[in-house]
Amino acid sequence: MAKRKQRIPSLTTKFRFTGWQASASRLMQEYDQVQGIATAVTLRRARVVMFLGVPLHAALAFWFAQFQAPIGQPNLQDWADALTELQVGIALALLVCGVLSHILLRRNAGHSRFGMAVQTLFCGAYLAFGAAAAIQDVTIGNGIATFLVICMGTAVLSLMRPVFSGLVFVAAFLVFWIILRSTPMDATLLSSLQIQAIAVVLMAQLISVMMWHQYTRTVLLRRKLELSNQALLQKQQELEFLAERDTLTGLYNRRMFLQLAQRELDHLARVPGHVCALMVDLDFFKRINDQHGHPAGDLVLKQVAQRIAAHVRSTDILARMGGEEFIVLMPNTDRAGALKLAEKLREAVRGQPMELPALQVPITASLGVTGLQTHQQAPLETLYATADKALYAAKEQGRDRVVWSEVPLEP
Repeated sequence: MAKRKQRIPSLTTKFRFTGWQASASRLMQEYDQVQGIATAVTLRRARVVMFLGVPLHAALAFWFAQFQAPIGQPNLQDWADALTELQVGIALALLVCGVLSHILLRRNAGHSRFGMAVQTLFCGAYLAFGAAAAIQDVTIGNGIATFLVICMGTAVLSLMRPVFSGLVFVAAFLVFWIILRSTPMDATLLSSLQIQAIAVVLMAQLISVMMWHQYTRTVLLRRKLELSNQALLQKQQELEFLAERDTLTGLYNRRMFLQLAQRELDHLARVPGHVCALMVDLDFFKRINDQHGHPAGDLVLKQVAQRIAAHVRSTDILARMGGEEFIVLMPNTDRAGALKLAEKLREAVRGQPMELPALQVPITASLGVTGLQTHQQAPLETLYATADKALYAAKEQGRDRVVWSEVPLEP
């Protein structure tokens, strides 16, 4: 019993360690997804800094070069001369980083390893400048405000992974510390500046981690929203398709046909012209379902729909009205043109047997055709009923034929 009690804490520790491993692995995967975009964003910022920083540092270099220290204060002149060189150096470094960033961005290579190298160069140059400039300020009695500003600016401008930013800021502190140690000063002041530098680096690292974490969350959330929007758009398109199309054949469904046909007849009332309609019904289609099953019947309907669609014009309205019935509305088509198309469709259906798994099934179709001549008007219901009447006449006359029926004149 004692051994069992001693084992429980070890299992709990193991589960906690496994949980931490899973969280760390998931976090690394998220960081990998964002790294390329973050590097490209940093390079864009480096390019902006080039346009703003190069003129600024050049102007400061010119100002320090013109500086004349008061008589008896040579340390001020040494300070100004050193800052002149530092300003010129950082201006050139920013120019190089900005040009390289621009080239990489133009080539869509901002997310590459070379892009990360340019980002490192950008951060390292500015932090080295901040450390050196702060040391010069210390020699004349100023604090390390320059180092503070540069560290904070780097943490905000450069999107860096926590480990990478930690290495960068540790390296910056080491450079500052080495230069500081080589500068003669009081031991108490030296210790105070070192403590201040540590605090600056820690604050910069904290800000950098917060910026990176917030950016990572924002990018991942944006991607999630984009995927959700794409899924919603796809669902909307599917619903629109289902509302307009027959799911089996992909043709317009009955509801959509009636809507489009009514629109065409309304146009015909304003601009007189010919319009015809034909109905196609497969002969003895029930036998196919009874003998070979409904899946075979579905294959036949798909093939028939494809054959009909291959012969109609893009301006024609083709739909499946239900079961084995299809309908075609033909704008700007007279009787001769409609009968010619009907014969083509009849031949297309009966021309080759329908391909079914392991067998071929011959099939024929009966077609009923009707139409409105110029200046003739009739409701859509009348046009549809007349085409249906012609279709049944074709069935009664022996099937596999085309029959025309005149639309009755309005009283």
